[in-house]
Parts: sequence; C-alpha cells; structure tokens
Amino acid sequence: MSNSLTGVVQRWTHLGDTDPMWAALTDAGRGRRWDAAEFLRTGRREIEALLALLGRRGIAPKTGTALDFGCGPGRLTAGLAAAGFSRAIGVDASPTMLAKAREIVDDERCEFVHDDGTELATVADDSVDLVYSCRVLQHMPPELSHGYIRHFLRVAAPGGVVAFQLPVEPTGVIGGAMRALPVPVLDRLRAGMQMHGTAPAAVTRLVADAGGVTVSVEEDASAGPRWRSHLYVVRAEK
Repeated sequence: MSNSLTGVVQRWTHLGDTDPMWAALTDAGRGRRWDAAEFLRTGRREIEALLALLGRRGIAPKTGTALDFGCGPGRLTAGLAAAGFSRAIGVDASPTMLAKAREIVDDERCEFVHDDGTELATVADDSVDLVYSCRVLQHMPPELSHGYIRHFLRVAAPGGVVAFQLPVEPTGVIGGAMRALPVPVLDRLRAGMQMHGTAPAAVTRLVADAGGVTVSVEEDASAGPRWRSHLYVVRAEK
C-alpha cells in the first residue's frame, strides 16, 4: 500500500469507528447522528437525480452491474440497487465503513468489497455498466484520485458510463483563508477529512488519455459551499 493511501485508509477507518454515516454525508451536522433509514433514503434520491441528469444528456446506462467507489456505509450502493441495477458493488478501503454498510443495507443485489490497493484490482476489466463516485476522490491526494479515474475507465464496459465528482478549488474569502492554514490545522477543522482539487482541463485530459470521452461537466455542490466542484460524466470508448 502506498504511503498516501495508508494515510487515507487510517483516517477513514477511524471515522468509520466514530460515526460512519456522518463522515460519509455531513449534511446532518456534526454530533447529530443519522437515522439509518433516512441516510439510505438520501442515497436513493441522489441516484434518482443522477439518472435523471444522464437522461437529460441522452445517456441511458445498462442496468446490469453498477460500481459505487468509496461506498462508505453503502448509501449509494443501496440507491443503485433500488434504481434497478441487478448488481451493485460497493468498494471501500475502510473495513469499519464496510462493516456499517453490511449492517444497515439489506439487499441481496448489493455486494460490499474491501479493496485497499491503488489499482481497483477487485473489479474485472470491462465489467461495469455504471461507475459512480461522489464525495470520495476529493479526500485523496491527486496522485491517488487520478489513478482511480484511470481504473474507472478500465473496469467500465465498452459504452459504459463513468460519473465522478471532483472539486476544483476553494472559493471566497473563507476558502482563501483556508488555503493559507497549515495542513495539521486544516485536518483538525475538517475532522481529518482532507480536501484536494484538480483543474477541469487536467481532468478531461486524464479521461481522454484513459480512453474515455467527457460527455459533460456539471456544476456540483457535493463539496460544500467553500469549494467549487464538478460532476464529470464520461463514456468509456473501447
């Protein structure tokens, strides 16, 4: 395991021990624990919104296998199964997050897989109809997140869809002030959740080099009000 990934796994395993649902979706506010049923409902709503967006862009992914990368407690994995995918694979590097997913998700179409490598080796080439990752890559150093994007394209079936969220940069006065803070201070403010951005031009170049075609780059609010963020919709061309 790389040193960068080791740090990510340690942080998210700790967060999975303390409050995995809040760590996966901080909308509830720190200290107010999610109700599991409502937590899973947010996943269904997010996947419904994603599929509606794809439909507006003229994209209708096959509903065979879907991959939720960085699945955490299974919120979006369960949402993919509820949306009609016959198999929904949730992959995560944190065993504590996966333990929570297996506890709260009761759907035989969902499979939760531990993968703490950098190459997504647990998922076969050309095997996934829809790859989705949100609020995940933003917490990784770019050398990790960019590598995973390449592997999203590898595991996507020919003509399959890859959709992932990635921030660009902090915004506004608060964002500028945060950029000036030392990393240890930022880590404490973010409860250990580091944030990293990538310029859109670099992302679309990466996608093209990996054999994908960027269909659209959507404004996205998943990174919160202090970051400018995009959802990238990509088609695997093989």
